[in-house]
Amino acid sequence: MQLKARDLTTMQRMSMMRQAEAILQRDPRQIDALLTMASLVGMEHSSTQALDYLKRALAVRKKDTDILQRLVSASLEAQLYDEARKYNRKLCELEPRNPNHLRSMGMIHENQGRSHQAIEYFVKALKLVPDSAKLMHDIGRAYALAGEHEKSIDYYNRSIKADPDYGMALYSLSSAKKFTADEAAEFVSLANGAAERSDNPMLQANLYYACGKVLDDAKQPNEAFPFFAKANELRIPEGGCRVPPFLKNSVSAITRPYLEMRRAEGNPSRQPVFILGMPRSGTTLTESLCGAHSQITAGDEQMYMTSYSRHFGRDSDVEGAYRQNLEKLTGAEIRELADDYLKRCEGIAGDTPHFTDKLPHNFINVGFIALLFPNAKIIHVRRHPIDNCFSIYSNSMQDFHNRYKADMTNLGIYYRQYLQLMDHWRKVLPNPMHEVYYEDLVANTEFNARAMIDYLGLEWEDGVMDRTGSQRSVKTLSQWQVRQPVYQTSRGKWRQYEKHLAPLIEALGPNVAAYEAELANLESRDAAQ
Repeated sequence: MQLKARDLTTMQRMSMMRQAEAILQRDPRQIDALLTMASLVGMEHSSTQALDYLKRALAVRKKDTDILQRLVSASLEAQLYDEARKYNRKLCELEPRNPNHLRSMGMIHENQGRSHQAIEYFVKALKLVPDSAKLMHDIGRAYALAGEHEKSIDYYNRSIKADPDYGMALYSLSSAKKFTADEAAEFVSLANGAAERSDNPMLQANLYYACGKVLDDAKQPNEAFPFFAKANELRIPEGGCRVPPFLKNSVSAITRPYLEMRRAEGNPSRQPVFILGMPRSGTTLTESLCGAHSQITAGDEQMYMTSYSRHFGRDSDVEGAYRQNLEKLTGAEIRELADDYLKRCEGIAGDTPHFTDKLPHNFINVGFIALLFPNAKIIHVRRHPIDNCFSIYSNSMQDFHNRYKADMTNLGIYYRQYLQLMDHWRKVLPNPMHEVYYEDLVANTEFNARAMIDYLGLEWEDGVMDRTGSQRSVKTLSQWQVRQPVYQTSRGKWRQYEKHLAPLIEALGPNVAAYEAELANLESRDAAQ
C-alpha cells in the first residue's frame, strides 16, 4: 500500500487516506498504512502529523533504516533539529560506514549553527567516498558559514576539480569572493559550459546567476545582465509570476482596534527581536551589529511566524478567510502559539536575554507578531527600491521568491505592495517599529547601531562595532559580505544597469523619488550635525 504521494491527485490522496485510516482502526500497528498516512499528511505540509505516524511505525520496526531516514527528513522539515539528530544518531549506530548518514548528521549540525561539528561529519563521510564532489562542496560551505573563507574557497575548487560540472560548487565559488576580469572570463567559460551540458533548469539558472555575478565583479554590467535575465526566465513558475493577496488579507484582518483588544492575550516576553524588510535590504548587516552585543544572540532566519500565519489563511484567495480565522482565535490559542515559538527557538536563542529572528519576509507578519508578542521589538530595514529589487532579481533565491521576482514588472508591483503594507503596520501597531535606511546604515554605521541598541533598551557596548569577529554562522546570500568591513559599494549600483531595468522602474513608479527624498532628509540631518 506504500506509494509516492506526489504522483496522486487530491481525490486519489483522499481516497487512500480513508483506506489507510480504516486499516489502522482495525490494526493500529499496520506498517504500510502508517507509512502511507505519513506520506499523505506530509504532502499536506503537516510535518508534525507525519512525524506522529512515523514514530508509530518506528515502534513497530525499531531498526528500520528507511523509517529512521524519513523521521530525520520530517524532523528537519519541522525544524526540530534535536529530534533529527536523535534519529540520525541511531542510523549511524546501525550503519556506521554509510556516508549518507554521516553527511545527514553534518547537515543537521550545520542547520543548528554548529559548523565545525558539521565539518567533522562531512570529513568522515569524505574518507569513505574520497572522490565525492558533493562532500567537498559541503565542507567548503560549512567553512564559509563559519567565516573561514580561504578554506571554503579551497574546498570549492577541490570540488570543481573532482567534477567540473558540479554546479553547486561553481555557484558557491562565485559568491565566495570578488573576481577580477581574467578570473571572471575563466569562470564563465567553466560555468556556462556546465550549464549547456546540464538538463536541470534549476542548476542552469544558478550557473547563469553565477556568471552574471562574476562579470558584475569585473565591472562588465552589459555582459552580466543577459545572464541574470536568462536565469530568471528559467525560474518563472508554471502559470507565470503573481503577487499573493497578503496585502488585502492583512489590512482586513489586523487593525489597530483588533491589536488593542487582544493586547493582554499575547506573551509579554521581550526576548525575540524581529529584523525584517524586503530580501537583500540589509537585514544580515543589521543582525550582525545587534548580534555583536553581549545581551543578544543572532538567531538567523526562522520560518515559524510564516508557518503560523499561513495556517490561518494569510495567503488565502478566499475573501475574508484570514480575518475570520484570526477573529476565532482564543486568548489561550494566542498564548500557545507564542509559547510554541519560544520553545522552537530555544536551540538558537542561546543564554542571552534576547535573540534575533531576521527572516526578511516577516514584513508580512508584523501584525501577527504583535498579536503573539505585544512587547516585541521590530526593526524594519529599508533600501533604495531599484537597488533592492535589482539585487533580488540578480541573485538565486529559494523557489518561493521566484513566484514574484523572476519577472521585473511583477517584482515592482510586489515591492509596491510591500511598501503599502508597511504603511499599514505603522498606523496600527501600538508600539512603533525602529526604521533603518540601508544607505544611512553603511554611511553612518555607529550612529545607527547606537540608535538600534537604544531602541532595544540596552546599554551601548563598543564591541558592537566589531561585528566581523563574531563566531556565529551566517546562512544567507550575504555570508561573505557580512564579515567584511562596511562599504558603500552597493549604493546606487542599479545605475550601471539602468538601460536594462525599464520595466522595473516603471512598475515602481513614484516610490523611487519618494525614497530618494527621504534619504536627502537624512543627509541634511548629517550636514547639520
